[in-house]
Amino acid sequence: DSILPSITRRSLMLVAEKYLGMKVEHREVFLSEVKDFAECGLCGTAAVVSPVGKIYDHGTDICFPSGMEKMGPWTQKIYDTLTGIQKCEIEGPEGWVKVVM
Repeated sequence: DSILPSITRRSLMLVAEKYLGMKVEHREVFLSEVKDFAECGLCGTAAVVSPVGKIYDHGTDICFPSGMEKMGPWTQKIYDTLTGIQKCEIEGPEGWVKVVM
């Protein structure tokens, strides 16, 4: 409930599922399970998706090695696919891209 229902978030979920064949879930995530994640990222309009390298929680660090220096492989694929659609390098879903002359 603390995540905004943004266009960017919905777009990333669609790209992950329909373009990359990933299983997508929209559910509450508990901090206790985050330590088992291979990658973590945050999304927003300007950033699209940015990797998270570390979460600090009351003296405990949860580290994502792939996010410390660069995006992990799955985060990178999602980013590349969505920005490819935005740049018209990849065909987007019906109605996503409008040509303005």
